[in-house]
Amino acid sequence: MIRSLSLIYIAALGLSGCAGPIQTRVKNHMAVALPDQPGFAFPKSIDGENPTQQLAKRLIAAALIEKGFRPNDNPRLLVETALAERPADIAIAAGETDQRNQVATAKTRELLQSCKDKEHRLTIGIFDITDGTQVYSGSAAEYHCKGTLQQSLPHLVDGALAELGKRVTDQARIETHIRLGTD
Repeated sequence: MIRSLSLIYIAALGLSGCAGPIQTRVKNHMAVALPDQPGFAFPKSIDGENPTQQLAKRLIAAALIEKGFRPNDNPRLLVETALAERPADIAIAAGETDQRNQVATAKTRELLQSCKDKEHRLTIGIFDITDGTQVYSGSAAEYHCKGTLQQSLPHLVDGALAELGKRVTDQARIETHIRLGTD
């Protein structure tokens, strides 16, 4: 009996550890067709960037180049990015009181979870400079207890750019990707 309880306790400790399935919540929208030979640039930063923001831009640029885009000093496309890490137990809403949109819901702590979750979120908007049209929008977010934003970034970039260059749709595509990693 004691032996069985010990095994159950050890198994529970193992399950509450830091490695496990990570859910990447993704929302993408390919709003209009891409221009021919899409050159891109990021806006100039007026207040400097921290190393994590710089890493995010390098990963995004590499992913865009792999998809056939090219960096350009006189680009057709402007790539805007937003990167955030926040406590996951608070909700975020945007908009006026009568038309609030839930940006992020509050996450409750899991049973046997050893620490408080953070949410890592990357949002990418790609705009046609000639007329201001938003060509593409993508966001990806993950909850982590111990994982760092730097560890999440490659997966967030992949998720946020997953539908870029695919067919134009009227509505955003929302899906969840599952991977193994540091929770």
